[in-house]
Amino acid sequence: MDDEGIDLRLCRDGAANDPVATGPWIEVLCTAERERMARFRFDGLRHQYGLAHGLVRQALSRVRPGVAPRDWRFVEGANGKPAVAPSLPRVAFNLSHTRGLIALAVSRGLAQAPLGVDVEDAGRDVELSVAERFFAPEEVAALRALPAGEQRRRFFTLWSLKESFIKATGLGMSLPLAGFSFAFSGNGRIVFRRHRDRLPEALRQMAGVGRALSADGRDFCFRQATIAGPDGDRHALALCAEGTAAGEMPPVRLFETAPSAMSVIADRAVAIAWDWRTEAR
Repeated sequence: MDDEGIDLRLCRDGAANDPVATGPWIEVLCTAERERMARFRFDGLRHQYGLAHGLVRQALSRVRPGVAPRDWRFVEGANGKPAVAPSLPRVAFNLSHTRGLIALAVSRGLAQAPLGVDVEDAGRDVELSVAERFFAPEEVAALRALPAGEQRRRFFTLWSLKESFIKATGLGMSLPLAGFSFAFSGNGRIVFRRHRDRLPEALRQMAGVGRALSADGRDFCFRQATIAGPDGDRHALALCAEGTAAGEMPPVRLFETAPSAMSVIADRAVAIAWDWRTEAR
């Protein structure tokens, strides 16, 4: 069994257009994935879908080499979160992609642990009224108090963190984004707070919501960073996982990944300077 931790892979889809290299990733997709891929009208989206889902299969086989990439099968939870089919080795994973970047988190030795990753195109325009519609009041007030030049970056920091949490819990958008909040300190620390009183009563009674937002329930750990690209693009990246017994994020290994005709998946280990993080409380 591998040591416990998380492998986080980043793949820049615009730099992986060589059909000779991408072929091994596309070839392992199942029939349903190929059919869905074919339905995308735009070449870029079709290409990214194939890369992203091929990467999932290749990366899972790195962790569980007894299963070939084409043999992985998946099921969806009640809110649409994909998971490995029960008949196969249990591996937690989560996938996110946006224009220019694919992010995949896979657990090593943490088969049942909650795991969520989100990546956002932080260079796109956004109206801050979106924050007022979805974010917690404390977050909106702190966002508005920032200088105008910093507000967009903070918006995508918050959005990526929130998406990583609702993906980790498997609750998706059934969990209102105002039901939990993040605050930021000057030393790069995140404070994560739950606001169960802001949820409808019916939602508070759901077992999954209770575990996710109970003050004495699971401790979730977060990491967040801005990833700069070679062409000046910027992406907001957030990772959420259940903490260790000490309340810390499991060890994270980061790889820049690309398809390779020779090695199927080509990883280059890289370091990352996380901008924001939670620590043991």
